[in-house]
Amino acid sequence: MIEKRGLFRKKPLEDIIRQNMVWMPYHRIRYECGYSEKNLFQRYSEIGLGETALNAMLCESVKSETELFMLFRPNYLKRKIINYFPQSEEIVGPTVYLNFQRTLGNLLKSLHEVKDKLNRLGSVLYKNRVRIRRYSWILPVMGGLKNERRLSEEVARLRAKKNILNMCLNTNQDIRSIKVTEHDTFYYPTLIVTLKHKENGTERYLIINLAESRLIDKHSSCDKGLTKLCNKNSLCKEIIARSIIQ
Repeated sequence: MIEKRGLFRKKPLEDIIRQNMVWMPYHRIRYECGYSEKNLFQRYSEIGLGETALNAMLCESVKSETELFMLFRPNYLKRKIINYFPQSEEIVGPTVYLNFQRTLGNLLKSLHEVKDKLNRLGSVLYKNRVRIRRYSWILPVMGGLKNERRLSEEVARLRAKKNILNMCLNTNQDIRSIKVTEHDTFYYPTLIVTLKHKENGTERYLIINLAESRLIDKHSSCDKGLTKLCNKNSLCKEIIARSIIQ
């Protein structure tokens, strides 16, 4: 992860100038959800329960839906470390509160829009492929092939976004409504490494997931999403800087 220069013997262009262990706060958001009538798996119950986890330190500073995606960590809910409460001498990240109902509601709305587009484009793509197979033996269908490629790329992009939205909401079910019922805060151990460029003096951060790192064999698990966000989003970078320089 450290920027290097050189063809045969690469030398680091950055120095590690600071390492701070920070207890990063996360919102644990619990909600009730209404299932689609087409969801036969949940036909015995109209209401289901779900929960997800959202970074409580940076959630107010993101500028787009894509950046918001980087802050969800529902997999953190499985770890026992969430029951630990930081001590007074330890560095604890600041906690910011959002309108959780609106946040999750917007994600669900976006998920519905993606599914609707997928259904429409999937039908068009299928018909286009049938037409190509039917007439390709007579003459090359150049326009059809170009259109098929464009539709395939758009369908792949929408499917990827659908998977991300399901991950954020921590569900694989077809839910139609969400009602946030409660929330609390837990803390996750994170190592923030500050790097300084030797030539231009700029600083950037590496965010290391300590709970997933195997310290015995010196293997570190870099949180690439938070690392990218904290170096491209100036507000997030400023929050990180204020937290570790106390």
